[in-house]
Amino acid sequence: MNAGTMDQRVTIQARSTVQDDRGQVVNAWVDVATVWARVQPRRGRDFFAAAQDQATFDCTVWIRHRSDITAAHRLLWKGQPLSIEGQPVDVAGAGVMLELMCVQGVRAGSVA
Repeated sequence: MNAGTMDQRVTIQARSTVQDDRGQVVNAWVDVATVWARVQPRRGRDFFAAAQDQATFDCTVWIRHRSDITAAHRLLWKGQPLSIEGQPVDVAGAGVMLELMCVQGVRAGSVA
């Protein structure tokens, strides 16, 4: 992949427990790194569930290879959370590029 096509910034986040202002332990997303990426939309769909209109947006994200990324992480792209579906794929097994299948909407990036 040509590095020039990686023209979007995404923030990798991990789940963590932190203390809030009252000293209580809560689940939260914490930033791991902000990296350059290529984001390619695949499809979007609208549906009706739980008496509300819902929408999802599938996309593929490519980033430079990192050994610390798993499906337990999420990405922030343009301020929106993208959950990683399945394990990251090492493109061509070369340890250079990761391919992440992501979804935005409904359950993307929930803490629970």
